[in-house]
Amino acid sequence: MDFERRTGPSRLEHLRILDFTQVLSGPFASMLLADAGADVVKVERPPSGDLTRQWGPPFIHGESLYFAAFNRGKQSVVADLANADDVMLVHKLARKADILLENLRPGTLTKFGLGYEDLKADMPGLIYVSICGYREQSARYEDPALEVVLEGESGLMAITGTGQPPVRQGVAVIDMMTGVLAVSKMMEALYTRERTGRGQRVVLSLQETAQLLMTHPYLVHTAGNTAYPAGGTTHPSIAPYEHFKTRDTPIIVGAVNDSQFARLSQLLEHPEWTLGMWSSNARRVSDRAVLHRTLESIFVTRPGTEWVDLLRASKLVVGLVRPLDIAADAWRTDGLPKIVSRDNRYGDLAYPSSPWLDGGEVRAAPILGDDKARVMEHWLGEKIENGVED
Repeated sequence: MDFERRTGPSRLEHLRILDFTQVLSGPFASMLLADAGADVVKVERPPSGDLTRQWGPPFIHGESLYFAAFNRGKQSVVADLANADDVMLVHKLARKADILLENLRPGTLTKFGLGYEDLKADMPGLIYVSICGYREQSARYEDPALEVVLEGESGLMAITGTGQPPVRQGVAVIDMMTGVLAVSKMMEALYTRERTGRGQRVVLSLQETAQLLMTHPYLVHTAGNTAYPAGGTTHPSIAPYEHFKTRDTPIIVGAVNDSQFARLSQLLEHPEWTLGMWSSNARRVSDRAVLHRTLESIFVTRPGTEWVDLLRASKLVVGLVRPLDIAADAWRTDGLPKIVSRDNRYGDLAYPSSPWLDGGEVRAAPILGDDKARVMEHWLGEKIENGVED
């Protein structure tokens, strides 16, 4: 079956990715590459494959919806690295790959002769990308890591929510951001290879990503000697920039400069606000509590949708605070392009479009090990007849 990868020719349609990743950071990266047209072969360990194949509920016909969310567009082969024949197969696939992507515990592939130093002599153009929990220079480099642990260690959890108890991000932002950074580094490495003919090893870590995300809070503390408290929807350096109650659905309003606040004041029939104690952002931040109560006392007089219309008409930044079910249903029916996969396990699944794929049909998340024959023929020119390799 041919799948429409994107609305025009793909720049990555001849790129081959050998993917040893599981859970999220690596699979998110390889999913984006598959969206861009790359040929992604996911190497999974028997008997159960990627850990997220067992993550649920929800399951659809016994298949994990979590796994389906981040593994569209890929093919799956099973390889037991304790089996010499399987290791030989993986070596053969690696020789055909442009990029090897892995997020196993550091040193795992090296034990089987699949480390970068093992492969680069025969494959000088190979780009070898490793995603680790901790930076190579860290004393914890060889330790496993999880999103929630890095959120806690980096301080991200401490500034999320409204204080105690600690609050995890609603989605795995560190994992997903690491995946995006991995794709960016791969593009850099491909550009370098185009000029030099040589590949390279690229190492990323969840720790580094978490710290990168915390750039502003860290500088507020280390250079500004100022607290960066958990503030719910507020921002420590901007006001108003938060949610407000209305007659029904809450709204988010942000006025990030004086001209925007002046338009907001005019709309709410209080132009005098811009002349006194709220004449600058710094003053508004210092008096945030009073400002919030004053604004909210007006916002509660109308429904949220009316305020959205009024503020939009004044070219102010505003949106409804939607429950997940309402937000998901609004996305599903918005008429904008969707990515769709169809198979007899999940049925039709619609995904949000990505910058690499603005709608169209893709291969569904793979059945464990189901693509060995196809991969061997397309990558290696070898056919399997009745379970026996030619």
